[in-house]
Amino acid sequence: MASVWEFLINQLVARNIVRAKIPLLMDDIFCIIGNGGSFTTLLVNEQLEQLGWGPEALDETTFQLIVYILKSEWGYRVRHYMVEE
Repeated sequence: MASVWEFLINQLVARNIVRAKIPLLMDDIFCIIGNGGSFTTLLVNEQLEQLGWGPEALDETTFQLIVYILKSEWGYRVRHYMVEE
């Protein structure tokens, strides 16, 4: 059975993120949400775009996986809010 990390990597690759750049993307995401707080995927994507990532680098599933990893493995307190479009 694939780990959460493996599933996350596969999701990012499916979103056309080059495997070699995934650690850089993760660093940027952690810088954005690392202090905890409340975030939407839209908010994180906007900040990632300002850092040079394409629009909509993350989808809801991918961001939820990242939040899960932060909370379960590293004890971060992050709230993810889904925004109705």
